[in-house]
Amino acid sequence: MMRYLRQIPILGEEGQHKLGSSRVAVVGLGGLGCNVITHLASAGVKDLVIADGGSVDISDLNRQFIYTDEDVGSKKAERAAKWITRTNPDAVVRVIDRSVDNDNIDAIGECDIIMDCLDNRSSRMILNRYALRNNIKLVHGGVESMFGQVTVVIPRETPCLECILPDNDSKEIPSVSPMVGIIGAVQAMEAIKVLTGTGSALAGKLLTIDATDNSYRVLDVKRKENCGCCSHL
Repeated sequence: MMRYLRQIPILGEEGQHKLGSSRVAVVGLGGLGCNVITHLASAGVKDLVIADGGSVDISDLNRQFIYTDEDVGSKKAERAAKWITRTNPDAVVRVIDRSVDNDNIDAIGECDIIMDCLDNRSSRMILNRYALRNNIKLVHGGVESMFGQVTVVIPRETPCLECILPDNDSKEIPSVSPMVGIIGAVQAMEAIKVLTGTGSALAGKLLTIDATDNSYRVLDVKRKENCGCCSHL
């Protein structure tokens, strides 16, 4: 427990044990995912499922700090697993080295919380439906340019991603390293709060950050009428 000596006064010993016994799935190992796995493994989450079907591209290196030039062309999930175990030697990582779709989403399996670190709406909706169907809490983070957002979805209690996200997909989303760092850190903090029962999570609320003018807002979100994903729960 010495590794976590500085955070135990915040989370408590019971909270620290909860982190160590929780299973967290991180879907998407780009800029957000790199930050999320680093913070969670450092905080003591020892059971991680990571999923990404992509390979490291040189254009990733401006914001995906766990990869290096030598990793270009390598599978992100494999490199991320090695990063996690270097960050926390006690961690056990299950690797899914393919992008989630309707045919393979069940490979995530049972977990306590899912981290949405994806970059497109269609994949997020697959993840959203899986979380709702299996009553798993979901922490969503998104970044575009110098704008980012975070929310926590609790099935049967809060609006889901279908209620919140706009009905469109950007083909290529511009992003800058500090912004994905901020949003990824907030996502990890929300997961830690949910898993340990510390503080108030962004359940039913949407945090938006616009770095162009340093504006931070917390908005109440409402369930979309006749939502095809969560209104029947």
